[in-house]
Amino acid sequence: MNRILIVVILLITGYFCVFGQGFFSGLSETRGIPDAVDLRTSLRSSITGSAWTVRRLPAQTYTSETAGTLVRFQVVTQNEALYILLVNNREGSYPLYSAGTYIIKRSIDDGSFIQAKIFLKNDPDTFVRLFPFKDRAKLELYLYGTLIHQDLVLPLSFEELLFSPFSRLVSLTSGRIDWARILPGPPESRSEIAGMIDAVRDKLPFLPDMEDGAMDDAGRFVYIETGERESGGGFNCSGFAKYVADGIYYGRHGRLMPIQPLKMKHPDLRGDPWSRRFEDERDPFFGLDWTRNIGHILNGRANGSYEAMDVRDVPHARYIEDVGYPMEKLKAVLYYLALKFPGSFYLGSVNAQFGTDPVLRQHIHVVVLMPYINRKGDLVAAVFERNTETSVESLLRRYPGENIHLTRVQGSRDFTLPPVPAENMD
Repeated sequence: MNRILIVVILLITGYFCVFGQGFFSGLSETRGIPDAVDLRTSLRSSITGSAWTVRRLPAQTYTSETAGTLVRFQVVTQNEALYILLVNNREGSYPLYSAGTYIIKRSIDDGSFIQAKIFLKNDPDTFVRLFPFKDRAKLELYLYGTLIHQDLVLPLSFEELLFSPFSRLVSLTSGRIDWARILPGPPESRSEIAGMIDAVRDKLPFLPDMEDGAMDDAGRFVYIETGERESGGGFNCSGFAKYVADGIYYGRHGRLMPIQPLKMKHPDLRGDPWSRRFEDERDPFFGLDWTRNIGHILNGRANGSYEAMDVRDVPHARYIEDVGYPMEKLKAVLYYLALKFPGSFYLGSVNAQFGTDPVLRQHIHVVVLMPYINRKGDLVAAVFERNTETSVESLLRRYPGENIHLTRVQGSRDFTLPPVPAENMD
């Protein structure tokens, strides 16, 4: 028995020496990225072989002990390059962007390495890219489509990093990359935001649609502009956002928010002499005022400031006063917010060019965004707008190059959506 124990210890020690001292500590640092370093090492001669040899390698599926999953090995020829794919299995399939997947690019002419792309999450826009750089390597890192780091020179060669555990890369860059933010540990419990998402989804089939529609504090469908009763009843985008926010207010007070305070304008806080000429005719800041007013009420009137719950400080994303963040940065912004404020959701006001004679930059649409981090460390970002569920990708398609302003609202486990009037339940 003692001999067996000694052999096991020697094997473990040997593995430790071969792959570097960062391996075991790196497992905690990388928060469980499935890293098939054993497979990359065993296939090294195939991966580094001549271009003629590599392009003829057959596709095959392997079991990786270090990744704890099946891995599909495949070579694809495309655009005068060879792509060597080591794709991790995820729930029975092999999407290219599975966390821990490596895509190695080589020149089809001379076989030289061009780059390696390593996916950090189950997301196509979150990855590390390594490049050969003389006798060393350079790194760039994208988080949900946003460039976080660029041209970081590493003290090891490209090939050495390629066949080392990913944790070694983490150790080498720990002073320059905030890996705890990029690869956080799993949450301790299911997010209360996940429960709120479920509650909203359950209600969606029963929520009618209507221009300028909302529910007042008596639970009646009314027109936002006049306060008069709607015939039939329903929500527009602003009324729907109020209804979701009422899930917080109703859970606390047993009634809905009144509409009039939500329509309050704040020309002293936003706008300029040019936009003030169109306050009555175009109401260019309606969505901004509406979402700020809701946040102001729900968050305890936030020290008297209507701007107190604005999201203004997010790394790698520039906030524009009263406009918000570029829509292209939204997913990275929501990821950061889900980490910093794990129990919060957001009222978004889309700021875009609108109208004619003149074309104004207006707040034209209101959405509800509910982000949280799941057990795999991935962002889940539910987007609800005008009685339906869409997505961040849908917003990007519809509003390319535009902006979105965010107001933070603290969620609650007592979230209770108000009942819809009985005549609208049929």
